[in-house]
Order: sequence, then C-alpha cells, then structure tokens
Amino acid sequence: MDRLADRSLGAHLFASEAAAGSLPGRVGTVIVGGGVIGASIALHLAEAGIDDVLLLERSVLTSGTTWHAAGLVAGARGSTAMTHLSSYGLAFYADLEQRSGLDVSFDRCGSLSLARTAGRVDELLYARDVAAQNGIDARSVDVAAVAELWPIASTDGVLAGLHFANDGYVNPGYAAAAMAKLAYEAGVSIHEGVTVTAVLHEGGRATGVETQQGTVLADRVIIAGGLWSRDLAATAGVHLPLYAAEHVHVRSNPIEGATPALPVLRDVDNSYYIRHEAGRLLVGAFEPNGIPRAVSEITTEGFATFPNDDHHFAPVRAAAERTVPGLGPAGYDRFITAPESFTPDTSFLLGETAEVEQLFVAAGLNSQGIIYAPGIGRELARWIVAGTPQFDSASVDVQRFSRHQSNRRYLHARTVESLGRLYAMHWPHLQSETARNVRRTPLHGRLAELGARFGELNGGERANWYGGPTAAEGYSYGKPGWFDQVAAEHRAARDGVALFDLSWFAKFEIVGADALAVVQHATTNDVDVAVGQAVYTLFLNRNGGIELDGTVTRLAHDRFMVVTPSTSHQKSLWLLRRAARGYSAAVVDVTASLATIGVMGPLSRELLSRVSPNDWSDAAQPYTTGREIEVADGFAYSLRISFVGELGYELYPTADLALNVFDALWEAGQDLGVRMAGYHALDSLRSEKGYRHLGHDIGAADDPYSAGLGFTVALDKPGGFMGRDAVAALDPAAPKHRTVYITLDDPEPVFVHDETVFADGIAVGRMTSGAYGHTLGRAVGIASLDPGAALDATFTVECKGVRVPATVSRRPFYDPRGERLRG
Repeated sequence: MDRLADRSLGAHLFASEAAAGSLPGRVGTVIVGGGVIGASIALHLAEAGIDDVLLLERSVLTSGTTWHAAGLVAGARGSTAMTHLSSYGLAFYADLEQRSGLDVSFDRCGSLSLARTAGRVDELLYARDVAAQNGIDARSVDVAAVAELWPIASTDGVLAGLHFANDGYVNPGYAAAAMAKLAYEAGVSIHEGVTVTAVLHEGGRATGVETQQGTVLADRVIIAGGLWSRDLAATAGVHLPLYAAEHVHVRSNPIEGATPALPVLRDVDNSYYIRHEAGRLLVGAFEPNGIPRAVSEITTEGFATFPNDDHHFAPVRAAAERTVPGLGPAGYDRFITAPESFTPDTSFLLGETAEVEQLFVAAGLNSQGIIYAPGIGRELARWIVAGTPQFDSASVDVQRFSRHQSNRRYLHARTVESLGRLYAMHWPHLQSETARNVRRTPLHGRLAELGARFGELNGGERANWYGGPTAAEGYSYGKPGWFDQVAAEHRAARDGVALFDLSWFAKFEIVGADALAVVQHATTNDVDVAVGQAVYTLFLNRNGGIELDGTVTRLAHDRFMVVTPSTSHQKSLWLLRRAARGYSAAVVDVTASLATIGVMGPLSRELLSRVSPNDWSDAAQPYTTGREIEVADGFAYSLRISFVGELGYELYPTADLALNVFDALWEAGQDLGVRMAGYHALDSLRSEKGYRHLGHDIGAADDPYSAGLGFTVALDKPGGFMGRDAVAALDPAAPKHRTVYITLDDPEPVFVHDETVFADGIAVGRMTSGAYGHTLGRAVGIASLDPGAALDATFTVECKGVRVPATVSRRPFYDPRGERLRG
C-alpha cells in the first residue's frame, strides 16, 4: 500500500458525520485549518480542558500541505527554545498509534547530517552541544562511521557527520488524522468542506468567523491555515508574513540496500535529504533558488500540486546520485512538486496577534510542520489556558515582524532564498541577501559612503560594522572576518567618541490628559517623574512575564516618549494602544519621523559642544535626563543615556534634519578621532556591561526577579501595572533561575548562543547572549543558571564540544568610571 502522499485521507477515517450537519452559531474556540497543525492544536486544547472547540477545514483533513510532507521527525533543532518544541514530538509520535488506533508508521531509525566543509563541521559541533544540553542523544561521527550507518552511500567529500539515534519519520497524513481522531473523541467538533472567508472582530478583539455556510461567533479564533493564513488574517487587519514556494521530493524505484535501518540522511551542503520508503528512497530538496508561488496559483480544492520541473531539480538530483550511486540506475516512480509556506526568517508564526486580541496564529512552518506540530499544539494550548506564553517564544512570536514584511512583492523576493535557508549554513549573524534595501534610515546613504557593511533586521537596513570584509566574506563560528573592525569601533566608544545610527529604535509618543495613567499601567517602574526625566522600565504580561523593556521619558505634563528595541516595534505599538483603550490619550508612532543618532564615549560631551551652543556640563544635563537642544542648523531632543556603558547621548532630530545633524557631528569630530560604529560593536559593548537583550536574555516566560531586573519594579506605585499581582506573588529571594555574567578565561573562543554552563562538571545552565568583549580581551555574556548553583564552583562553558574554563560573577565585568545604563 502506498501510504505516503495519500490523497484518500479525511475525517471519514473516524467519523462519517464530520462533514455533515449545520454549523453551530457560537463556540468557545474556532480553529481554521485541518492539517497536522490544526489537528494538534485541537487535540491539545481538548486535553487541556478547553471544551466547545470547532475545527473547520475548507477541503478535507490533511489536504493542504500535510498530505505530501516527507514526515521527517527530529528531536533537536538549532537552539534550546526550538528544541523544547521539537523534542516533544518524538515521544508524542511514539505513542500516537497506540492511543489512536491508526497506523501512523512511526519509525525511529535515527538521522545523520553530513558536513562537507569546515564551517559545517563547526555548525554540527554546535548543534551537538545544544542537543546534549537538552537530553537529546547526539554524537559526532567520523567518515568511517558515516559509511557504516549508510553503507550504500559514497563518503567522497564528507568530513564528518552528526548522528541522532532517536530521530526518524512518521506518516504525516495518518499522524494528522490520528490527532484529529483523538480530538474528535475528546469532544472537538470537526467540519470539512467549510470555507472561512473572514475573521470577525470588534473593539480590537476576535469575535468569530464568517463562512460560506454562515457566521460562527467565538471567544477566540486560531488560524492554522498554512499558506492561506496570510490572506485570511488580512480580513481582520492582521499582517502575516508568509508566502508559498514549491517543494519537491521524488521516490526511487526499489534499490538494493534501501532498508528501514537507514537513518534519515541530510546532505545539507548539497541541499537534500533522503529517507527510506518501502524498499525505495525518497529524495527531497531545499534548493537555494526556490520557486515562489502566489496563492492565486494554487488550487483551493485540496491536494495541490504543480507541474514537475526536471531542469530545476536536476542539480539536487545529480548531487544525490553522486552520494547514493544506486539512485541513478534505479530511476524514479513518483515526482511530487507541491506548495509549502515560508516566512522571511524561516521561523514559524505562533501566538496571539498584535492587532487583534484572541486571534491566534500557528502557520508558516517552513516545511517543518511535522517536526513541530505536537510542540505547537501543546504550547499554544498552554498559552491559551494561562493567557501568556509558557515557553521562550521570542524566535517564533507572530508579533516579531515589521508590518511591511507581509507585502507580497517583498515576500515573493525573499521566498526565493527562504526555501534554501533550511539547509544553508546557519552562520552566526547570517544575513539574508534577497528583498534588501526596502526600509532605510535617513542616514543610510551617508553611512554607505563611510563604508557601512549593512545587515537587516525586521526588514530594516542597519550598519553592522564599517570597512573590511562583507558579511559573506567574514562568516565564522570563531572570530569573524570583521573582528578587527568591530574591535576598533568598540575602542572608540570606550576611549574616544563613536557615532551610531540607532534610528530603528521603536519610538512612540503618548499624549493626552490621561497619558500618565496609560504609561503607568503599561510599565513596571514609576514614571510619574519630573519633565525631562527618563526611566528604564519593563512592560509585563498579566502573568508577570517580560514582553518588552525600554525607556519612558516625560516630555511634558501630558506627554511621554517610549523607546523600545527595534525588533519589538509592532508588539510595542499595539501593547501601548491596548493600554490606552478607555483613556483620554493617543499613541503616536514616531519611529519613522524621528532619527536616532548615538554619540557615545568619553569625548561625546566635547563633540556635542562643538555643534551645539547648549551647556553640556553634567549639571546642565544629568544622567537619564532629556531636553530640547539646538544642534547643527536645527533642533533635536537629547537624552543622556547609553547602551554602551560610557558617557553618551541619544539625539532625536526629525528625519528631515537628521543628515544635517549627522554631518555636523562627523565634521566636527575629525580631530577627536570620531569613528563610525555599528551594531556588532554595540553588542560587544553592552555585553561587557551586562545589559539585557530582549528576546535572548529576557522574554515573555521570564519574570523581573529571575532576570535580575527587580529594581525596575515599583509595586507600590499608584494604580498598579499590568502583571503587578503576579509579580507581587513572587519571592525575589527565590527566583526560578539566576542571571549571571560570564567570561571565558581563554581569549580565543567566542560565544554563539545557548552554550551549556557547567559547575564542577555538572550542567547548571546556558548562555543566553554574548559577544567578544574587546575591552576585556575575551568572550563575555549573560547566562541563566539553576538558582541553587554555587557561584564559588569551578565553571566551564562548552564551546563546540570543548569545555572552556570560565569566570562567573553576579556583577558585570565592566564597570566604567562614568555612566550606568537604565538601572
């Protein structure tokens, strides 16, 4: 029986009446989409005690993209957060057949990733460390072991491999049907043949869906519609950046030696995977030049495919046949080209949308839906029950993108690259090459003239460093090619003066009679301060988790400026708008209208005095204060605040004056040795000083005390704040984890992310962020440790399989003579 790519699946496998009957007029939860993601969410909601759940599928269950998936299952991913989601699937699929009574063909044959370059060897070593940290059985193997694990493969050109003993594959369609069956038996109502045409909403909250069979009101709506999710979300004014692309896999005729014992083979440097199927081999491609497809090109009748493109597949096919010589003579009996959906950063979209409350999304799986479906179902159910994320959600948070990234022209261009990103090198600081130069700051052209090497974040171009190699020329899991350039920029900020273009900071003004009440409710710190005073604060969710951090500056009695990290632009905007509901206050997004120029370093005061007639003494503008200044040929708001740990100022001229102000600073600073500095230097500087990085060191599942930011919490301020009761219930002396600062004693290794920290040889935590500290002369970062870990132990950090001696401190290693940032 040909059970993969089965077009006969549907709810009829367990409930003949699932497609019959009229729709209910009201339910608690509507799930849109009957693929593996929607089925998993339905099941986990039911198991979490959420009743009155309705799952709607336009065609039949699994007919979107689930039916043609290869069914690969993996326990470890590239980070601890993603491994938390993926590893749950291994145990889940192992029990699914027994629980459901459906044969899901789960085979734990293992997987084997190959490395053909030195860089890939480093990547696999790093992946092994992350796997080990999370209890995943992974071992580095040499070429001889590769040949033993895959005896019908040639090892020519292979340098090493990484073997995951417990990975494998499952039949994706039957696995989804099994989840749906269990959900149905637990009380979930399933209707096939129902097209949802719009998400209903009122007052910023989802209220149900409109279908071709009528209206269904609901307390919440979950969009799990795969590649169609973008357009459905748009009916509620929600912007989802996902786009379809062709994904191809072929199946060979029978091959001698193709047995179930073969682990899934990932020849990532050649952009393909191979798995066993019934005495044959299935070869799938993640080629670097993907073919995007508009939704209008894809049938809505289910089981969509595209014409086969032998020419496009030929390079991958040739590479696979070189590695497995038996493929060529055997030939192929099945060729499937079908759609999958991809996001601009190749991480999926999960969670509650910024624009509409109680509208949740689980979509854009980048061909990894089978791997993540169980984890997504579990965590979204927990999220809905608790009201907030219960895991480190930053890398998949649906709110992380810029609004423009849902633009179809932009997505079409990026998706050419996104497909291949799954198997491309996952270098630290990797930059996309497509859909670039879309959003640029007012200073972009001048920075380019000065040698900026631009990166992109949220679709915005920003200078990462100046001069020297391009990104592609400098990638490394060790010291990158731009190491010396960043070191010089770092030293300029520490010892002289450096200029940063920080214009992508998210910036908002809250204006009106109730402006104070709005910001007080949204923030943990007391912002009822004097005009001109800036306050570092957190923004929490109702369970006390950290959604944002930033500064609030009082501009007038009834006017405040909020500045948050650039990656949180949309999250910040809508958090503030929700906080302002019912108040006499307006939230104005001024991100694009105000540039931000950082003037940082011991000579910053001297430089500013040359371009501004204002008094720049300490008495005239103390630390954490702001004021309107005259500068160059215009005016700007000046904040004396710094993310580098030195004397520094952030200038906020309007966009039309930004270039004039910048040019004046640059010209006036030449004899002071002024230097341009980029975001990599900024990261190095902040790491030495121990400043937190939102999305890495702090996030929605972290509380202020565990993050070491209890000083931002004003429990007794009038009116309280979002999350106050949850934080008040915590014991500051008993955090769930301890945030500490770590340096490596060896000056050569560098931090990437998620390295395991050992105390006296026992794993006690992980690195959450870090960089090379050019003042300290070694890598430095922030770690999350078990609260009971003894800080007088002997510490090591595992870097690419080597445990490097390290020093741990409860205080930052760099404490400058002058400024402290934001607490």
